[in-house]
Amino acid sequence: MRKTIFANGEYYHIYNRGVDKREVFLNDDDYIRFIKSIKEYNDTKTYGRFQNRGSTSGSFEVEPLIELVAYCLNPNHYHFILKQLEEGGVSKFMQKLSTSYTMYFNKKYDRSGALFQGRFKSIHIDTNEYLLHLSVYVNKNNFIH
Repeated sequence: MRKTIFANGEYYHIYNRGVDKREVFLNDDDYIRFIKSIKEYNDTKTYGRFQNRGSTSGSFEVEPLIELVAYCLNPNHYHFILKQLEEGGVSKFMQKLSTSYTMYFNKKYDRSGALFQGRFKSIHIDTNEYLLHLSVYVNKNNFIH
């Protein structure tokens, strides 16, 4: 069971890395796919496959699960600062994002199995000072690694 209990309107530091510290973004296309997936899967509605939503005409009203405050993608790990907007939003969003990207990566690179090191890690951001500190850390993380 997850230690962090996610509440609407609260901020969280979410992070994970590749299994065995392996790289999970091998080229620009991988980064682009992950970033597009962030937008694609931040919705209360469920879509079967990546970009199914865009395959029909008309506009779509999005009901976001989370608000993405900041993010950083490094070759072997990522960091997000998220605000939960819908009940269970953080968990639903991360499940859809992680599953989709793992399936894409495994198919593209002819591999199988887990891509990330277990479930995503999460820390509740409980003060404005911590939010400010963490914002700098996340936004500068790619310069650190």
